[in-house]
Amino acid sequence: MNNLQVRDVNKNRIMNFLYSNNGATKQNIADSLSLSMPTVSLILKDLEKRGLVTKSGTLKSSGGRKPFVNSLDYGARLSCGIEVTQNHLRFVVIDLGESILFYKKIREPFRNDEKYFRAMAEELDLFLRENHVDLNKLLGVGIAVPGLVNSKADLLEYSPTLHVKDLPIDSLKKQIPFPVMVNNEANLAGLAEIWQMDEVESAVFLSVNKGVGGAIIIDNKLYNGINGYSGEFGHMTIVQNGLPCNCGKNGCLEAYCSTKVLTEPNFEDVDDFFAALETGNQYCKQKWDIYLDYLATGINNIRTIFDAEIIIGGEIDRYLEKYSGILMEKLQALHSFCGEPDYLHFSKFKDKASAVGAALQQIDSFLND
Repeated sequence: MNNLQVRDVNKNRIMNFLYSNNGATKQNIADSLSLSMPTVSLILKDLEKRGLVTKSGTLKSSGGRKPFVNSLDYGARLSCGIEVTQNHLRFVVIDLGESILFYKKIREPFRNDEKYFRAMAEELDLFLRENHVDLNKLLGVGIAVPGLVNSKADLLEYSPTLHVKDLPIDSLKKQIPFPVMVNNEANLAGLAEIWQMDEVESAVFLSVNKGVGGAIIIDNKLYNGINGYSGEFGHMTIVQNGLPCNCGKNGCLEAYCSTKVLTEPNFEDVDDFFAALETGNQYCKQKWDIYLDYLATGINNIRTIFDAEIIIGGEIDRYLEKYSGILMEKLQALHSFCGEPDYLHFSKFKDKASAVGAALQQIDSFLND
């Protein structure tokens, strides 16, 4: 590498160090990263000039001038995330610290046509304008989609919930006047959940919506697999020759644990189902108990394979946590090894996780490129 490339690498190392440590002195940075003080001083001065680093205080002096604490200015750059679902669009704007600054959900049924893609771009423009987002700070836009994203071919290869095959990713991007990155919604939700989890660098995320998917995170990075299909837990077989699944096979976890299992044929959405469950509806109670049996089977299989922390999220999460005691009992009965099923966590971002993860793509690129 030439000197400029080395300096860029060191700049990213310093930014990531400040990001992870919430502020540090020059000496602390130099010692931790094995860099010279002149190199650290020069890079910090440049980052300050660009508005990315600020002086956030001083430490007690051991003799001489008090050392300044340098901190990343989390509001210096922003990123926008969009989640595309069968019937809705979710928009978020987050800062570098993953804080949600603005959020909006609108009903916009997906259609594979120019009118829909133009409407998405127009709604994005409206969202940014009505929240007075400083476009000079905006790194770009991330889009989360349900289905198999083939990044090599730049295709949404297959999405049962959107009813599309081989949709060019460019269709989603071309109307948006910012840098755009696209990935699978469950992968991105998993990234959002683990991004700032203390002492957890590897975990599995299980996303339960109208489709069931997931993400595998190893050392804070998404594991995509050879073909980009990793984490498709919804299509592991849990019942041999079982119920038909959207994928065309039988007995998949999704066929038993999609939220559609709860809502069809009697309810409009999961809100209606759980409202009826709360009134003591016997039909709903029986259906919910059977649902939890299959969900516990899927979770136990994932735990047995990965021996990792499991985070569950998606549309089901905001209701599931209330019934966590029943789920834990079912998991305990299935667990092949000793110990409580304390590996299961519930999403902190709830139904916003995929949109937040989509926005994080641009922040991750900014911090590491």
